[in-house]
Amino acid sequence: MARNHYFLVSYRLGKQKKATEVQAAASVLTPEQARYHVESLHSSELPSEITDIDVQPLGDSSEQEPGQQRQT
Repeated sequence: MARNHYFLVSYRLGKQKKATEVQAAASVLTPEQARYHVESLHSSELPSEITDIDVQPLGDSSEQEPGQQRQT
């Protein structure tokens, strides 16, 4: 069974700081991959409004409950 990995993705949407947790099968999430996820969350916004994307690993599925996602 594949392990799930969790990442905290921080970014700016316009002038607001935002963050979301992303779950992935891969042990690495690049800023480009994170951008794809963030753009899907904010599909009504211009992609140029999403800046300063930072990815931090949080752990794997043994450390968090499935389905958890936080967006601020």
